[in-house]
Amino acid sequence: MYTIGIDIGGTKIKFGMLDEKKQLVQIDEIKTPKEEVLETIIGSIKSIIGENELKGIGIATAGIVDVEKGKVTSAANIPAFVNIPLVQKLEETFHVPVAIANDANSAALAEGKVGAAVGADSYICVAIGTGIGGGIIHNGELVHGRNGYGGEIGHMIIEPDGRQCGCGRKGCWEAYASGSALERMIQEDPVLAKETYHPRDLFENYTKNESCREIVDAFIEYLSIGISNLQYLFDPEMIVIGGGVIASGEHWWDKLVEKAANKSSIPLNLQQAQLKNDASMIGASFLVPER
Repeated sequence: MYTIGIDIGGTKIKFGMLDEKKQLVQIDEIKTPKEEVLETIIGSIKSIIGENELKGIGIATAGIVDVEKGKVTSAANIPAFVNIPLVQKLEETFHVPVAIANDANSAALAEGKVGAAVGADSYICVAIGTGIGGGIIHNGELVHGRNGYGGEIGHMIIEPDGRQCGCGRKGCWEAYASGSALERMIQEDPVLAKETYHPRDLFENYTKNESCREIVDAFIEYLSIGISNLQYLFDPEMIVIGGGVIASGEHWWDKLVEKAANKSSIPLNLQQAQLKNDASMIGASFLVPER
């Protein structure tokens, strides 16, 4: 029997078929549809499962998720999915258990099952991409929160009346320590903007370029502030850092660990995520309840 893990993003949807041992045996990918959402999802599931027996379906999705009602309630990047009863419709179609969660929460679950946080009962995953997402695991369970906003750590305020965030508020963590924050800082530097630098170039040129060094140092400083806040708020066994920036971690990871540790008087266990781009898809498969 196989479980299907689905990762719904703003540009693409990934479908993973996992065996009883949660090993990926096949991955399919489609462009995120703007209409006929259910028909597209159902067709893709039928295509990947083929004649194999289906055990259950897990969905990891961008946006705010109502886990109890089984649907996305808010998502700027995938508006066609908002308020679609995904869980109900897929259960009616395939007659198997279906579960749904936010993509960052799903990635956190995966890291605890087969990734960096194996063996930990309480930990936090920080996903640094365009923004900052997060997943909180407490006593082995995902913390969704009353309204589905549990883990929206990128929007904790770290700078009163600070930079404008994409959410409309000012001073959010992701306005200072995310991919989009790095891009904005590049554009604010006349030399780097003229040379069309990308965020990855900042890290690679850290020791060669003063502007790069200043931006990266600011990024690490703000990242360490948020991590320290999380450590004091939850006192987790570990904090796992993932997302696209980890690919350049060799240039800045040790400095981040040092800065974060210096801001905390309690033990800090900081780890790099292991599952990378498949984390949410794999985590979705673990959402499916056992029968």
